[in-house]
Amino acid sequence: MPFKSKLFIFLLAGMALGIIIFLSRHFKIEEIDYLSLFIFLVVIVLFESFPVRLPRGGIITVSFAPVFAAILLFNPLLVIAIEILSELLYIRKDKTIVKVLFNVSQLTVSVGTASALYHYVNPDGLMISWRCFSAALLFLVVAFLLNWLFVTLILSLTQNENFFKLWLLNVKWAIPSFFCMAPLGILIAIIYKYIGLIGLLLFIVPLFLARYSFLSYVNTRQSFLDTIESLSKALDAKDPYTRGHSSRVAELAVELARELKWPEDKVELLKYIALIHDVGKVAIPERILKKAGALTKEEFNEMKTHSGIGAEVIKNNNFFPGGAAMIKHHHERWDGTGYPDGLKGEEIPEGARILAVADAFDAMTSDRPYRRAMDPATALQEIREGAGSQFDPRMAEAFTRVFHRLNLGERSIRKEEPVLYGEQAAASLVRESTEEKKGIPQKNCCPFDE
Repeated sequence: MPFKSKLFIFLLAGMALGIIIFLSRHFKIEEIDYLSLFIFLVVIVLFESFPVRLPRGGIITVSFAPVFAAILLFNPLLVIAIEILSELLYIRKDKTIVKVLFNVSQLTVSVGTASALYHYVNPDGLMISWRCFSAALLFLVVAFLLNWLFVTLILSLTQNENFFKLWLLNVKWAIPSFFCMAPLGILIAIIYKYIGLIGLLLFIVPLFLARYSFLSYVNTRQSFLDTIESLSKALDAKDPYTRGHSSRVAELAVELARELKWPEDKVELLKYIALIHDVGKVAIPERILKKAGALTKEEFNEMKTHSGIGAEVIKNNNFFPGGAAMIKHHHERWDGTGYPDGLKGEEIPEGARILAVADAFDAMTSDRPYRRAMDPATALQEIREGAGSQFDPRMAEAFTRVFHRLNLGERSIRKEEPVLYGEQAAASLVRESTEEKKGIPQKNCCPFDE
């Protein structure tokens, strides 16, 4: 763990100690129902031991419902004691001393601060009233913001990633779980107050079902995205000249979208769209995809259908809102002379305009059977010269900044040198030999449409 992460945890532990001292001076513990505290502790530990992992680090559990109920029912110091004990007792494979210290500290600060505010605004305890409801809502907002502030900060420091990117990616997963568990917590507290411990135990099965549902969704989503990546590799493998093309386009598209200040959830969507932007090529005959020479007019017209076919493949997929339009129009041109619909300027979806630049740059800096690769600097110049005709000028300008920020000028030119067979090999040898004998220079430029 980096030193800055350890320093942050140390400072957080100091804040936690300060919170405990503050609460001990303002909240007095008179009577303790040890049996109730024990049952709450067992239930919380049970759910803490079965977390759901988020896509970019961090975890969530359904234990927040009984924790929230405990906050509505008990003294803040007792709630902190339950949280600390549950953190020490829960069972998890990746449990380490550093993680336990961080979790204990951040829970003490976030829960302790929010709980103190709740009891300050609503000193009369749990009751059905607007004041109690408002205090509970205040607790939820403060506890959520503090909890995810600390979690995102430690992930950012440890993984050396941008804080706001991590926040936007993970917070959208946490909000539904956090605020959906809150009504259950209120219900648990009310039933416990009027029925007793048996009411708390009745919620164990519903909470496990809630966890199972959320876990199933997360796993289904991840399995789907893994399948997309596998499909991307399979598509590239079909054409030996474009091996790795889709993943490189995805990397460039992501950097370009971030340069344009896209929100991180849209950046993630664009990444997976870019991975399958050429999915329609599965319907293109291999004799066209692997042809060693220039395509005839009829063959090129057939090749142009791949963007529309790709859009049809994913148009009904709820995971990719707007993705079909990006795929369909990533070969449109800013001046309206592209395909398939001849869209012009702002009519072209912004994601498609990003893909157009990323796609063109990777195509130009990769070897093809009909020409050699450009060096990256020359490819950048081609994109700059194409601004206003083929490319959105704003995209070309942003890509120039990305080019220099990522030092793409030092990127090596990809020479896959795929194995050619039969007529492909003969055509390639004849073409090169003829051009050399006639003194024709090897064509070192690339049509931006692949």
